[in-house]
This record gives sequence, C-alpha cells and structure tokens, in this order.
Amino acid sequence: MRTQIIKQNGVNYIAADGKLIDTLAFKSFRPTANNVSDFYKAGVKIFHAYVSGLTSALKVPYSQYGETWFGDGDYRFEALDKQIKLFADNAPDAYVFINVHLDTRQWWLDQNPGRVNSFTHLSQVAADEKWRKDTAEYLKALIRHVETYHDDRVLGYFLLGGYTTEWFSQEDKEATHPIKLEAFRKYMNDPAVQIPEKEQLELPKEKVFLDPAEDNTLIQYRKFHNDLIADTVLYFCHAAQEELQHKKLVGVFFGYVMELMGQGIYNRGHLANDKVYRSPDIDLIATPSSYQFRSHEDASAIMILSDTLELNGKMYFDSFDHMTFMVPQLETNPRRICGDDEVMKAMGQLSIYRKDLLATREQTIDGIRREFMQRMARRCGMWWFDMLKGWFYDDGLMAEVKALAEKSRELMTGERHSVSRIAVFVSCESLYYVNKKSELNSELICKQRGDLARIGAPYDIYSLNDIDRVDPNEYKLFVFLDAFYLTDSQRDYINRTLKGGGRSLLLIGACDYIRNRDVSMEQLSAMAEMEIGILETEETTVKAADTTYGYAAPKAPTLYVRDADAEILGTYEISGKCALACKKLKDCTVYYSALGNISHEVLRQIARNAGVHIYAENGVATYINSGCVGVYNTKAAFTQVSLPADGTYREIFSGKTYTTQNKQITLPTGESAAQMLIIE
Repeated sequence: MRTQIIKQNGVNYIAADGKLIDTLAFKSFRPTANNVSDFYKAGVKIFHAYVSGLTSALKVPYSQYGETWFGDGDYRFEALDKQIKLFADNAPDAYVFINVHLDTRQWWLDQNPGRVNSFTHLSQVAADEKWRKDTAEYLKALIRHVETYHDDRVLGYFLLGGYTTEWFSQEDKEATHPIKLEAFRKYMNDPAVQIPEKEQLELPKEKVFLDPAEDNTLIQYRKFHNDLIADTVLYFCHAAQEELQHKKLVGVFFGYVMELMGQGIYNRGHLANDKVYRSPDIDLIATPSSYQFRSHEDASAIMILSDTLELNGKMYFDSFDHMTFMVPQLETNPRRICGDDEVMKAMGQLSIYRKDLLATREQTIDGIRREFMQRMARRCGMWWFDMLKGWFYDDGLMAEVKALAEKSRELMTGERHSVSRIAVFVSCESLYYVNKKSELNSELICKQRGDLARIGAPYDIYSLNDIDRVDPNEYKLFVFLDAFYLTDSQRDYINRTLKGGGRSLLLIGACDYIRNRDVSMEQLSAMAEMEIGILETEETTVKAADTTYGYAAPKAPTLYVRDADAEILGTYEISGKCALACKKLKDCTVYYSALGNISHEVLRQIARNAGVHIYAENGVATYINSGCVGVYNTKAAFTQVSLPADGTYREIFSGKTYTTQNKQITLPTGESAAQMLIIE
C-alpha cells in the first residue's frame, strides 16, 4: 500500500492507494479492546500503535506490550505483531500509524560507557554517530518487518525521541558533554572554542537582548544546540525514508515555538523549525493542543506555525489529550481492568501538575467541540488521546465522538480554504539574540495567542523566513511579533513590497533592532517609519482602546514613540509617553506597539482599520475558513455573528438552520458554548 498527502478542496488528506481517509484518529498508551472498539464503532478509522520498551516521565511503561530491541542487532517484533493484532481484531478495516520510540536503551548505555540517556539529555548524545547508526539500523529493521507483514494496514510512522518523546532536550539545559563539545568545534570550525559555562548560558533575567558582538559565541552555541536537535530528527527521518522510499508517511512531534515558555524553548531545542518544516523526508507534524489555553473558558491555541507547514505541503495533527471529566473517576470506573495501581499512581502525579481538567461531561463536550472547530478552521488532522485508558469511558462522550466523525466525513466534500486577511509572522532566528531568562518570548509569542484568537477574525501564522513565499495580496494586515533580527532581503521585502498596496503593518517591540555585530535604534525607527526612543524609566502597561495590555515585568530597553507626526493610539500607564502609534504613508499604514501581548480590543481595532472583516465582537473566539464560521463563547447567552454575505446556514452541532438578517445571525451560545455554521 502506498500512502501520501493529497490536497482536496483546500484541505490536506491522507490517501491510501488513492483513497482519501478522514483524518480523525485515536491514540492511547494503553490501547485495549475496550477503547479501540469504542472509537472504531464511533467511526474513527485511524489508530496509533506505540512501540516502546521504555518508561515514561510518569514512571510507567509507555507501552504495555514491551520491548522490541534487546541488543545489538537483536530485534524481536512479536510485541509489535501482538499490538497490531489488537487493532485488527477490534478495528478490522481501520489503519494504523506505528509510533517508534528511538531513545537509548539501558543495555546500549551499559555497552557504551560515557554516553547519556537521550530521553532526558538528548543534546548530549545527539551528535553521537554510534547511537545514530545503531538506532537507525533498528528503525530500518522494524520498518522492514512492518512492511513485510502489515503493509496494507499501516499508513506510516511517527518517530519519537527525547523527553516525553517530543524531541525535547530536557534535563541537560544546554550543558556541555565531550561528544557535544567535539561537534560544536566542528560547527564553529574552531578546535579551541569552548561551550559557554552555566553562568553565561543563564544570564540575569534583567538583561533582555544579547550583545551581537560580545555574546557571539553564546549566540552561535545556541544556534548549534537547536540545529543539533533538528538535524537528529532529520537524520532518523531520512533513514526511515531510505527504507520506505517515500512509500509511507513519516512524522514527528516538533516545532513548539508558540508554546514553550521562557527558557523552555531554548533548553529543549525547538528553534530550528524551518529546516524540519522544509525537509522532504517529513510528511506529518503533530503536537498536543496548547496546554496554556485548555480551561473551559479558553479559546484553545496551537503550538506551531501551521501555515508554514501548509506552504511546505506538510500535514498537521492536533492532539486532544485534555483531562476529561472521567479522569477523577478512573479508579472506580467498572470498565477499567483491576490491578492498575501503577497507572493510578501515575494519574495522581499527572493531576498535580496538569490543570486542564474539563470537570463535567458538558464541559468536556464543549472542549471536544472547540478542538474540532479549531481542527476544521486550521484544516488539519486531529486525534483523541486516551493517555492511560479510560478517559473516554462514557456513553455521552462516545456519542459525541460518533456525531463528530459523521460530520467530519460529511464536510470532506466541502471547500475549506483560508479566508484570513491577517498574516502573523514569528522569527525563530530573532530569539537567538534574546537572553533566555528574560521571558520575552513568553510575552510576545506564547501569551499573545490568547488575544489573537479573540480578534473576531481568522489569522494565518508563518515563519518569518517564509515572508517572501506568502502572497502579499491575500492579506490586509501583517503582524510581526518578534522581528528583532531581519536579514537584508527580509528588510528589503518589507520596505519595497509590504509597505504598499494599501496594506497595514503592525510592528511590535524592538523590530529590526539587531544587526550582525551591534544594535541600531536608527534601523528600528526606519522600519517603524516613526522615530523611536528609549525611556529612562521602566514601564509594563499600555492604556489603549479602553483597556490595558503589556508585560508582567519590565523588558529593557523600554521603547516609546517620540515622533510628532505619528498618531497616538496608546500611552504608558505611568509616564504617559506614547507606546502605541500609527503613521499613514502614501500607500500603507504602519502601526507600532512598544510592548507585546496586545489586547484583543486593540488588535480588533487595528484589523478593522486595515479593512479586515470582523465576524464577532467582544472577544468571542472564532474558528473560520471558507467553509465554516465557528464561535466559542462561555460568557453570553447569545453571540452575534457578522457574515460577509447573506445566506442560509446550518449549525453543525445542533442541526438548526439560520438565515441571515442584514448579514447577521444570532446564535444561542447559552445552549452550547461551541457553535459552527456552514453554508447550505
């Protein structure tokens, strides 16, 4: 069987021998006859088999089936065959993804002294050619076995490694190791260079930007650290494709730049996204939905730059692994098999640091529908994740899954192109010039997602390195969250192309402030088209549009607008200096905000001024493309939706039909917080 990604009606689907498969799936570390058959009977056709003999961060085995790699060249795949038989018996005509755990086994560490555990210290072993080679041989042997005996059932392979199998370098925190040092010296072409010491890696949080000259070794090391993780991912994906010859799909969990707060994005090594996104050996990228926006009231958020994936022909899978209302009841649930004391202890640990419990059946269904709307709007795949068995052991939840599977198949025939007129850009390169303890990325990128979701209009999100690959005529507003560092070509493209055609730009913070060997306020002012200065005092809050926004702590330098020709839109709370302004040029409008984490009220006002259609007001979360308009509102009995054209629409969850009045429809969100319209 040959599988591939095929785009139809604006959506990426998986095709098996040309047959399109709806991309709703199910995954569990504890697949059983119970949960597999539940989801199969509900209409789900894609499942995940987890191949691992290792222990998770919760101190329980990842897989109940056990090990398949016992020694050098000693591969025994009976456990894998047994697991696939479970799916064959309980989901007869469904398909499976094989999730292959590639981390170091203890026997390998015993045989290779001086090496470290890749699960916890990935960056310290990632450059080890012996580990790579031995692991690639195991991976290829496993693929040969699967393709020989299970070819017609398997869609592809997810390659897993690093902490929580998401290619995180967790506990080393960028620290050195002899193997890593040797690789860094090759990277720098300098046999004497040293990896920065801990005090250099972890500068005081008050220092926000690194000095491009004085901190050059640190900046280059940080790039190396992230490149090393990405190159390791690509090494194994290429090894898989050498065996598969692109006959099957290959995926990874990677690129959490929107999610990992503060030091996390630096330590874990997820900044070299572009080389992973552009690799011809990778077809699929998966992540959980954001852990930061999971409460019942939240709008949800994604972790990655999904539209850059789209540009590169990749498919994104979003995982619903929220803690359902069943989690507190697992120990007493009659459908659970007794004797799971180890798992129940792990669940107790999970409940301590996970704060995403959807506490009732109604809240859980709201959350499922919210993620389904996110999936529909982002045109991606989605799986339900029953982490340790029993999270969906409820007739009401399974009825909801069945209803959504039916709706998903129905909607496969409809158009679902992006209708976003807002393009948001994130620069991973710029973050190399930021002190990791400053938390600037948390404020500018991670937290900003909450208000971006509540503008009332959709947005597309890209890597800044794709700026010249995006059609500028598709968008009215271009938002630059962290463009501290611009290449000459990026700067030229913004100035010559984007600053024209009646478009609007929103520049945030120290945009174009970093040069290769120094910093430049003149360059920043030129990009903003208004004179920007530095305040002697620190400020954290901006007042604008009858609201406030800003940071939890000061981020030096504190910038302000001192251009008399700029229109003042917002001021600092203490000094009253201008912190938000705009300037109308001959054929474009430039907005500049000194601080990020901008409120949805301000973003909506800027978007409206730019000519973007606003579908919903008052901070209602929206999920929109050419085929559907979704809203999520837990705070009001009714939500008014403004549509671009009059027509008759069906709300997919209730089945109710609505006809616009003056291009507007009022939805009863008091009945259900999640509502999604499709045109009849």
